[in-house]
Amino acid sequence: MKIFLKNNRMLLADILLLFIIITSVAVVSLFCKDNTAVYNSTVYKLSDGWYDSDQNRYYIDDLPKGDITLTHSLKNIPLSRMRLCFESTDTHIIAEFDGKATYTYAPQLSSVLGRSYGRYMHLIPIPPEAETVTLKLHPIYNGESASIKGTAVEDAGVFIADIYRKGLPRFALCMLIMLFGVLMIIIGFTDIIANDSSINFFSLGSFAILVGIWSANDTMILQVYTKHPELISFTRYVCLMFVVYLPVSFMASSTDHRKTVLLPILLGLTVLNFVLTMILSVLKISDAHLMLPFSHVNIVVALIMTTYLMLKAIRRKVLDKSFTYTVVAAMTFAALGVASDLLRYIITDGRLDDTSRFTRIGVLIFVTLLGIHLIRKRQRLAIKKERAEIMEKLAYSDSLTGLPNRAAFHEKEDEIRLKKTGCIIIQLDINFLKKVNDVYGHAEGDRHIISAANIISSCFQGLGTSYRTGGDEFIVIAHNCGISEVESALKQLDVLAEKYNSENSPPVPLQIAYGYAKYDQQTGQLEKAEQLADQRMYEKKREMKSVV
Repeated sequence: MKIFLKNNRMLLADILLLFIIITSVAVVSLFCKDNTAVYNSTVYKLSDGWYDSDQNRYYIDDLPKGDITLTHSLKNIPLSRMRLCFESTDTHIIAEFDGKATYTYAPQLSSVLGRSYGRYMHLIPIPPEAETVTLKLHPIYNGESASIKGTAVEDAGVFIADIYRKGLPRFALCMLIMLFGVLMIIIGFTDIIANDSSINFFSLGSFAILVGIWSANDTMILQVYTKHPELISFTRYVCLMFVVYLPVSFMASSTDHRKTVLLPILLGLTVLNFVLTMILSVLKISDAHLMLPFSHVNIVVALIMTTYLMLKAIRRKVLDKSFTYTVVAAMTFAALGVASDLLRYIITDGRLDDTSRFTRIGVLIFVTLLGIHLIRKRQRLAIKKERAEIMEKLAYSDSLTGLPNRAAFHEKEDEIRLKKTGCIIIQLDINFLKKVNDVYGHAEGDRHIISAANIISSCFQGLGTSYRTGGDEFIVIAHNCGISEVESALKQLDVLAEKYNSENSPPVPLQIAYGYAKYDQQTGQLEKAEQLADQRMYEKKREMKSVV
């Protein structure tokens, strides 16, 4: 146990942070419930006391399957400025007061959306003199019962406030999940820009966003805000169809199984589910609601695939211990949440106010644990990459002048041979460097070398790349110019060397000998051009020394 605690302190800290977040939300929820009485002082609940034409009594929250007409007395209820308020799910409604129809809800939806309009909030004005209310209820799906909840006579503002009060804590969790998903996707984009896609942040981020949107449907906040419950309901079903692919994709990427056959299989099942649903909806044979069992089957398949990939990676020891513990913990929370809600949905036949209660919490833990771990892993990889770049730069850079060194020059030679690109080779050498080192010391010799390097690089800037290939030797590969530009740069080099000597008065005047040759991949070899440039450089060196 001590070893586990020592190696997984950060994981335990993440779990503690999640516990604090969830506990805070729970406290807010309890606080809201404790204050319900303040707002409900003028609410008259009508869940009981409904009668059909045969005087059978019903609870309106628990109705038999099929069409039903129910009546409730409004006597002894002050109706001034009050409304009949309730929520319905996939139910057509006609409301009558004292036998007179005053409200009808039977929306005609596009065939693409199907028949389901999801949950909707009704605020029906009540005539002040009304004595009875009659509701004619027709479930839009055969074999199901009308779904009416929270029926009451109350002020419309109180009813809406109560919906927000109950839904906001859950909606806040959904927003937290979605914001985390957006953060993951942003990190994924930065990785693409940096040409580093070693971690699949896109799948994790997209998964979090789709789950957040799907779960937000249960809060009623989106329905109240948009006033288009049919679009919210349809979006929810679509999110549920596609969300199953993302955790499997993430796990395949994280366990180095990107080419697994499981991904195309699950993607095919997901696309087939969506396409088949759309076709059957347009043909008015079925819709997203009736096709929901297929989404549930895909969820189970995805859970099995994800577990299989994780266990296979653990067996092959592909994952490090820290990531293994994180994945196991995160997957356990997510799987338990999804399984719990799926079981609740099946047992209650879908008659739940909050069908994603445990999924919401499980997924929040899932994305947070994995997200924090991946961000830390990304930081470690970035530091490692930066160190590697520094080491590579040191390996290919001359420590004294900062110019590319002989190793870098040889790599450039290989590139020229491979790509067969033409260039001009300029060989350069510092005259009398040995005399400077022997007589005036290596510090003066270093100043001589640095000054020569600065002059050479400034003269050929934009024309090519300058290399220091030895103690007093330099080479320039000019690939962005012709002979005339090179000769002009060499003339400038002589001018700058004279200027340096006049301004700094070095004990031995700086002289840079040079020679160049053109390399044409079609007429010769690179080595011959280098030899010719070197030969011309030594001719220039002898000429310069003979003048001194």
